[in-house]
Amino acid sequence: MMKPHLHLHTGRIIGPGQPAYIIAEIGSNHDGSLDRAKQLVEQAYSAGADAVKLQSFRVNTLINSFWKPDGHWEAHRAWDTLEKLTVPEAWHATLQDFCQQLGIDFLSAPFDEDRLALLEGLNVPLIKIASGDLTYHHFLQQVGQLKRPVILSTGLSYLGEVEKALQILEDAGCDQVALLHCVSLYPPTFEDANIRAMVTMHQAFKVPVGYSDHTPGTTVPVGAVALGASIIEKHITDDKTRPGPDHPYALDVPEFTQMVSQIRQLELALGDGIKRPAPGEIGERVGARRGLYANQDLSQGQTLSLEMLKIVRHAYPEGIPAENFAMVQGKKLKRDIKAHEILTWESLAP
Repeated sequence: MMKPHLHLHTGRIIGPGQPAYIIAEIGSNHDGSLDRAKQLVEQAYSAGADAVKLQSFRVNTLINSFWKPDGHWEAHRAWDTLEKLTVPEAWHATLQDFCQQLGIDFLSAPFDEDRLALLEGLNVPLIKIASGDLTYHHFLQQVGQLKRPVILSTGLSYLGEVEKALQILEDAGCDQVALLHCVSLYPPTFEDANIRAMVTMHQAFKVPVGYSDHTPGTTVPVGAVALGASIIEKHITDDKTRPGPDHPYALDVPEFTQMVSQIRQLELALGDGIKRPAPGEIGERVGARRGLYANQDLSQGQTLSLEMLKIVRHAYPEGIPAENFAMVQGKKLKRDIKAHEILTWESLAP
């Protein structure tokens, strides 16, 4: 049975009731430079991200060297680009050490068995599975056998496909899985975003959910947190105009910083859901509410009628509050009351 939270060996807990786990997706924005990758890690840390994420693939195990774009086979147009953006094996340990020095989690999405073994050897906090591999069942079995926490992106998928992937992971031995709703378009429209699908997955599977977002700006991730997202994944760059597939739809560093700030503010604003006055409102209960006051001079022994009273602010604690207006009709006064004086229970005869 799947657990309702992910428990990372770093001590972090991911799931309902916990702060959103914010992942800065570097993706291919390192542009083939280890120094740039480190710079983006530093910027993600400064922006308030909880983790940075890379993509661990080898081009020859990811795509075929030929494809069929319009009815005939030709050399795959993405081959050279992907080959240049491959994260070398040696970078992984270097970047993990760099992240540990800063105090930010190092994550990567493996795309083959070799890179999965590499990340397992590094003892990463969790395994991230990309949307395209949700139906790569053989690979899911291998991931599940590691019995590590898993984050599974669900772009392109129907609910039944998500259910099947979860079952494969669970049958293999994994009992900690979080699901990210995702739209695998770059970028999608806001009409495509369908944040409520994330809520549907939580209701269906009772596991932590989140959103892996490619829309412009911060509206969707902030909205997702409002609807219960425990994880937000968003691409980060320091320059949207740089060449490369991920730069144009990523958030730049100031935007990413703003998103983190908005999410943390929203988490404070969401509260615990109990309907009660905020601590600062207690005093306002006096000033903004109404009490019963004499509308004229009144004498001891006089029987009260509603016309003798007015209902105005303030509702001082010693006075009779407005909701008891009808209860005082027909009561006799124990003492004289002057016009504009507050009416109290002690001023009424039993």
